[in-house]
Amino acid sequence: MKLKLSVLFVLLLISTKVFSQSNFVLKGLVTDAKTQEPMPFATVFFAGSTFGTTTNDKGEYLLRVDKSGTYDLVVKFMGYDTYAAQVRLGAAEVSKLDIAITPSARDLGSVVVVAKKDANWRKYLEEFEVVFLGQSVNAMNSKILNKEVLDFSYDEEKDQLSAFSDEALIVENKELGYEVEYYLEQFIIDYNSNFSGYFGYTNFKSIEPKNDRRAKVLERNRKKTYNGSATHFLRSLYANQLEEEGFRVKLSKDGGEKGFIPYDKPINLYGMLKDGDDGSHKKLAFDDYLAITYLNEKVSSRYRSVISQSASKGLTITTDGDIIQESWILILEGNSTIDFEPNGYIRNPMSFYSLGYWAFEKVADMVPLDYAPASNN
Repeated sequence: MKLKLSVLFVLLLISTKVFSQSNFVLKGLVTDAKTQEPMPFATVFFAGSTFGTTTNDKGEYLLRVDKSGTYDLVVKFMGYDTYAAQVRLGAAEVSKLDIAITPSARDLGSVVVVAKKDANWRKYLEEFEVVFLGQSVNAMNSKILNKEVLDFSYDEEKDQLSAFSDEALIVENKELGYEVEYYLEQFIIDYNSNFSGYFGYTNFKSIEPKNDRRAKVLERNRKKTYNGSATHFLRSLYANQLEEEGFRVKLSKDGGEKGFIPYDKPINLYGMLKDGDDGSHKKLAFDDYLAITYLNEKVSSRYRSVISQSASKGLTITTDGDIIQESWILILEGNSTIDFEPNGYIRNPMSFYSLGYWAFEKVADMVPLDYAPASNN
């Protein structure tokens, strides 16, 4: 599937209608790029957030957010390429962006799609769920409600498994109280290199708690999931509050069978930050691996169990299991920086690779970008 990625838009004021200063509106028209006909009931949302809508019968959409910043605007319609564009809201209370989407032309070449419901399909589904949902407690209590929309293809020559779906995967996450729509763009397991990864767009919908007691449980679970996460780390780094928020960072190198070996000299991570060209984000650059330790929370017993099983298979990642959460990130070849905003939004999410605790936490351990932990919990 050809994915249409657009450059950052500077959106213009198109209305003088008065809204609260903490509200910003993006609206426009979605049309077919070839026929120019309006596209009713297309899904329009800001990826990774709870902000989403569908176009009306005239192809019009309206999204309202409560904070300025950069968002990944995504438009999905079955049979059409994904439209994705970074938009920055805040210069005006109301902004307009008309969108033209293109019919898709998926070409799988000579790769054979695995027949659904056969033994191979069920085996690949199990492998997919481990990589996609993860193996945490949240993952064990989450499920994909529409597994039947998944297709798998296996390339014997490359020894690679791919997964794709023309529809959003609906993930019910009872532990966090979300129903997540996940639009899968890419999924791969490379059995030769033991590498797996996926990429897509998420839209969160809150599941209304039955009572106040349940609401408190959900908030406690969400806060526990947020604490120590990549989003929490990047927000703390942007605000110069790493130590206050419980993070410790070191540079490390891959020591092979010895695991990751930290460099002796301390680092000033703030000194590795540069302001982005537009003044609304920062760029982080470093060499080798950045080891990130979160000191305020122990690793879960589930993580210790999974890591011990992996160690028996030759995995070299080590951790002070009963004490700390430790993750490592590596900037991938072809990228020079990780670009991120004050809310933890990553402008180039495919620029780095995670190992350790962050790699353990997958879709089932995600909270929306517009989530902020309640201070009294």
